[in-house]
Amino acid sequence: MVAEGYKNTEIGVIPEDWEISTYDDIFDFLKTATYSRAELSVNEEIGYIHYGDIHTKCSSYYLDLNVIKLPTISQIQLKDYPYIQNGDVIVVDASEDYLGVGKSVEVKNIHNKKVISGLHTFLLRGKSNIIVDGFKGLLFYNELVKKQIDTLATGLKVYSISKNTLKTIQIPFPPSKPEQLAIATALSNADALITATEKLIAKKKAIKQGAMQELLKPKEGWESIIIDQLGKTFGGLSGKSKNDFENGNCPYIPFMNIMSNVVIDTAYFDYVYIKDGESQNKTLKGDLFFNTSSETPEEVGMCSVLLENIPNLYLNSFCFGFRLNSEIKNNALFLSYFFRSSYGRKLVFSLAQGATRYNLSKNSFLKTEIQLPKPSEQTHIATILFDMDAEISLLEQKLEKQKQIKQGMMQNLLTGKIRLVESVKKKVEKPKHNIQINEAVVISFLVYKFGTEKYPLSRFRYTKYSYLLHRQSEKEAFGFDKYAAGPYNPANRYKGAEGIALKNKYITKVQNPKSKKDAFVINENIDGALNYFNEWYGTDIQQWIEQFRFYKNNYLEVLTTVDKAICELVSQKAPVNVQTIKNYIYSIPQWKKKLEKPYFSDDEIQKAIDESKRLFGNK
Repeated sequence: MVAEGYKNTEIGVIPEDWEISTYDDIFDFLKTATYSRAELSVNEEIGYIHYGDIHTKCSSYYLDLNVIKLPTISQIQLKDYPYIQNGDVIVVDASEDYLGVGKSVEVKNIHNKKVISGLHTFLLRGKSNIIVDGFKGLLFYNELVKKQIDTLATGLKVYSISKNTLKTIQIPFPPSKPEQLAIATALSNADALITATEKLIAKKKAIKQGAMQELLKPKEGWESIIIDQLGKTFGGLSGKSKNDFENGNCPYIPFMNIMSNVVIDTAYFDYVYIKDGESQNKTLKGDLFFNTSSETPEEVGMCSVLLENIPNLYLNSFCFGFRLNSEIKNNALFLSYFFRSSYGRKLVFSLAQGATRYNLSKNSFLKTEIQLPKPSEQTHIATILFDMDAEISLLEQKLEKQKQIKQGMMQNLLTGKIRLVESVKKKVEKPKHNIQINEAVVISFLVYKFGTEKYPLSRFRYTKYSYLLHRQSEKEAFGFDKYAAGPYNPANRYKGAEGIALKNKYITKVQNPKSKKDAFVINENIDGALNYFNEWYGTDIQQWIEQFRFYKNNYLEVLTTVDKAICELVSQKAPVNVQTIKNYIYSIPQWKKKLEKPYFSDDEIQKAIDESKRLFGNK
């Protein structure tokens, strides 16, 4: 049994009104290069996206080219590889971990950059208006999709998936553009919150680092003292076998706990077997710990302090402990910060000995002279730094919670367990239709509205009217792409919408008496299409679209082209003016020749900018 409003499919339970397509249905798979990192440069003009860049530089499902710096290739290497566009999806086809196969990113903020997709990647470009920009990159993160990819990934040391296999994977998705946008927006907002928290943490850490270096830098009045006068060292575990660590009964502090923390993390212990009466050094509250060995001298002698009483706690064998004299034990926290400061690290660095591996001698350490402030100042400094660390720790916990919430959101939204758009539920009760039927109804309404026997409606004009209608009703005309006479949605003519309207006898194809090109008039079943249109779009937009009746073809092309360019510029947070519009049009190979037409003058472009603002409220 499934809940009301949902249905069982071979890939899982999804909402009744959702559809299932394959990647081959939704995307074209474009050519990618195979250059290795050794063949790349750093100063050429053509960016190159290597599969390793996606694994290491992309923490989200977007590749933001405003943020990520890419290696480059030369023009000589380019050959005939297609340049990446905004909204393209890049998929990794190989990974050492099968879970990394199929990691994908949707490209945004490409601007005028020339970038190609490279080694071990697939480059996908949407075929039509089925999936909106912003939602495309999310398709690979649906758990119902990821299960299929994980099952089909093959390999031993390296896992991969073939292009033909990827094409067959089934994708559930909401056909409603508002719901796709709502999901993409919700997850984008969650990402923005995570990014803001990450930036705040980085800022707090930088402030703390600056304070630490300033507060712990020796100053006039600080006392010189030999470390041997502060306390004594003790060793870590010794004489332990593999079996002792596999069957532990007592906690010990791991090497990385000391390396990573100013204060020992008491949630991070390993276990070792200690016999009754066995003589091993137990740790105490206030003890300092130093790692004695590392592959680099910069990492030798990292210091951490234990601030809690943990019974029967021991120290691992790659570190040594330092137990302070009782009269200065209260200043253990200060000393932990001190040995991690620039001054403290330089001091320990000078003691590191070795070639391929570096070690810290306890005897040399004890003989070292350091400078310390008075005990009261030590306490004050330690309190300031500890409070900063506590604030950072709370922010890191908040960040982790935000990531968990976003992960839960992603799976609930991408599988339809949670619905964001109320109107989508209402549409389930309306006459059932898909994208092609919806567009067939729109085309039929426009033919009814603007076509007559004497002046049948041309495909050119119904395309422009359709663009404006969708722009008004949905805030964005999805599927209309940058073709020569565009914005133009080829799916209407070649994927069925126009054919459905003709087959259902909503409209009839005729020949325009002047141009001799295809045109359309209403047919006997037009009332059926009009009923659907009223149900789905209402009456207000029927009056709104009337204002374009006597617009000339040339100006309709200018208006829709400029408006499409405005949408792209606004999404990129770029300024909107005549020059930026012309620059954008020129950057599109299929559009650049528009600027040679006399009706694409500066005055007409400015007129279209002003009208777009009046119609749609563009900023």
